[in-house]
Amino acid sequence: MDGKKEIKYSPYLSKQFIRILQKYYMDKIKKERTGQQYVYVFNAVCNFAKCDFLDISKEQIKGYFSEIDPNATIKSTNYDLSVLRAVSRYMDENSGEFGIEPRFLELFSVIDVMFPDLQFRIEDMPDLESINRVLEFFKKEGDMVGFLSCSMVLRTTLTTNELVSLKRDMLLQDANGNYGIRLKVTEHAYRYVKLPDDIVELINQYAKQRTDNQPYFFLNKKGKAVSARALQNRLREACFACKIKPFTYNDLRNLSQAVMIKGGAPLGKLAEYVNVKNLNWFFRYNRVVEELKDAAVDYSCIKIVWEK
Repeated sequence: MDGKKEIKYSPYLSKQFIRILQKYYMDKIKKERTGQQYVYVFNAVCNFAKCDFLDISKEQIKGYFSEIDPNATIKSTNYDLSVLRAVSRYMDENSGEFGIEPRFLELFSVIDVMFPDLQFRIEDMPDLESINRVLEFFKKEGDMVGFLSCSMVLRTTLTTNELVSLKRDMLLQDANGNYGIRLKVTEHAYRYVKLPDDIVELINQYAKQRTDNQPYFFLNKKGKAVSARALQNRLREACFACKIKPFTYNDLRNLSQAVMIKGGAPLGKLAEYVNVKNLNWFFRYNRVVEELKDAAVDYSCIKIVWEK
């Protein structure tokens, strides 16, 4: 990096690792300040471990993160981890060029709390104007499946596979009036995804269009469960029709996480969030679902409406 300020590296960092880090800067980072922040992260880890990053072990990585306040916000702990993982992935992918073993990303498998991977760059994500144009296209076409599926991913970080496997009886409302989706994780375990109010309103509008008894939530034009490929193709066609750079559901999911992070979602809540009569398709629980009280989605500033 040709930075104007001299960067001070930890005495534990070897010349070989510093060259790798500088190569990463040239390939991946545009801002000098960002590069300096990366140095601070590696300095802190290697000063704690008292060794070069090339020699660091799983136990030392685990020890470093165990020293961090468990109530820390996403702006500190998650940033450190995302930096370490991004550079480690880069090292593994270019291990032959650097003459090192591709072992570094695996070092972070010992971290008990996993965080959304922040290796993506905000400039690589679709901007809100482009997303709005696609949603307007779906609305003009009367395509509520396209509109709602994109909206749900953007607001709740659901995966495409979760979208296409979604059934009516997975939607719920708890005793406190919170709405969510119950997703099966194992034979006897479920996870709950909180639904924000704008998505609940869209679901109710979508329900009014449906007169069938199909259990699946999203259907194709033949009235069968829609496939992941069909959803992706539908989104791609909408992007081309709007004459914008095509983006995917995964891009929307990454953006959703980024918005929650920017909003200051607490570390634990983001980690949890990303692993009825008179109310269409919702059934009422007699107990309060703990996961719906306060979730990462509450920190997103996005609101989506299907205006009449």
